[in-house]
Amino acid sequence: MNTPPPLPPGVFKTARTVLVMLAVLGVPYLSPRLRALRVVPAPWDHAAAAAEDESAPGPPAPTAAPSAGEQSLPASQNTPTVNNALPVEAAETTGALPDIDPDVKATLRTVPIEDPTGHALDAFYARLRETDARKPGAVTRILHYGDSTIASDYVSGTARRRLQARFGDAGHGFILIANPWEWYFHNDVLHGSDGDWKASKLAGPITSDGFYGLGGVSFGSYGGGSALFGTAARGDFGRKVSRFDVYYLEQPGGGDVELDVKGLPPERFSTRGEAKVSRVHSLQVPDGEAKLALHAMGGGGVRLFGVALERDVPGVVYDALGSHAAMAVYWQRKDRQHWHDQLALRDPALIVFQYGTNESDLWKLDRAEYEAALAGLVDELREAAPHASVLVVAPLDRAQELPGQGGKLTTKPVILDLVAIQRRVALSHGAAFWCTFDAMGGEGSMARWVKAKPQLGGGDLTHPTPLGAEVLGDMLADAIVRGYAASDAGR
Repeated sequence: MNTPPPLPPGVFKTARTVLVMLAVLGVPYLSPRLRALRVVPAPWDHAAAAAEDESAPGPPAPTAAPSAGEQSLPASQNTPTVNNALPVEAAETTGALPDIDPDVKATLRTVPIEDPTGHALDAFYARLRETDARKPGAVTRILHYGDSTIASDYVSGTARRRLQARFGDAGHGFILIANPWEWYFHNDVLHGSDGDWKASKLAGPITSDGFYGLGGVSFGSYGGGSALFGTAARGDFGRKVSRFDVYYLEQPGGGDVELDVKGLPPERFSTRGEAKVSRVHSLQVPDGEAKLALHAMGGGGVRLFGVALERDVPGVVYDALGSHAAMAVYWQRKDRQHWHDQLALRDPALIVFQYGTNESDLWKLDRAEYEAALAGLVDELREAAPHASVLVVAPLDRAQELPGQGGKLTTKPVILDLVAIQRRVALSHGAAFWCTFDAMGGEGSMARWVKAKPQLGGGDLTHPTPLGAEVLGDMLADAIVRGYAASDAGR
């Protein structure tokens, strides 16, 4: 067997943090007025630029499907920068919020998970209880679906750290094959791609068969596509893995994939089969630091969805499954049975469903239509993953500037409707509900977050800054831990 040439070292070289420059580089991110001085745009700047351009077209209606096709992807590297990565040290894993503006801190609310029946999260708590007891093989997987905030591992990155610190680290979890959006990022992991990859996405261009894998993106290559997945090179998180799980589609005419890990012989497998079937190929490695190089070898087209880094020890795995510009109803575009199969392979204990930001940007939101669609999706999630619990998480507050009032900011009214609809759907369809909007402080909270020093809300009045996302991740993790403790006490 001929071993393919190694990936160019420059593509996957671990990013070196220049500590002396961080403070200087970070200053322009503290105020929207300094946007022009930023080295790279922040995730929230794209929306801010569109908002400033009155001629910019509005977002599409949620039911308007884009054309089918594939998008060629450039080489990518999961490089932490001053504006999208958590600190590598184990600073905030005990429940203490980061240092923030005391005036804003005073408006934050301790919001419990809402579950009037007391049983919506029974399946999740039962799995977590086994993990907490350190039973062999007791892994609790959490799948966090969402939009661009989760695609950047905002909120989810902090929640992952907090829950793994409390219940054990069973691995980083699921990562897409390559970066389908500029701001796709995961904390505490090594990841990159190179060569020939093409992607189809729920947000477009879409697939012709509705097969998007676990994370809403399908990646294809007829040879030459490479990707790297590995443990974090430094810091206190993501330092160990004992198994790489490759999620792929077996299909007629499928090509070969080769997996290379230093110290182990190359391993090749075929993705060819008589029909399209969701599969997982697992590669065991000694528990510790490791890097997996994945190569599409040709012989046919390969169709891959992602790789999960896991450990064979009791603990929590937290998958950040965010999609840029996504809305909940985009999941109506997927093949129903395929999504069921993907969820069955992943075996989650909890599915977090957090959308609403992009819905709030529609020119017209049909409230009744949205409520019916969301209810159908919650029902399908519960049916597709019968051994998991579902937690609907509300969108963040979103501010708007009142015309003629000297820049005064107020909550965008549609956010109130979205929160009310999501709460109503969750609690009437067997799911639990956690209100991000209330936890932030309710109406006017994004306005306070944007004006806070240091800034917690982005210049687009919509997204959190990294610090704001860390606050939200802390509060969500706290709510989960408190809900679990209450359920355990009530047994």
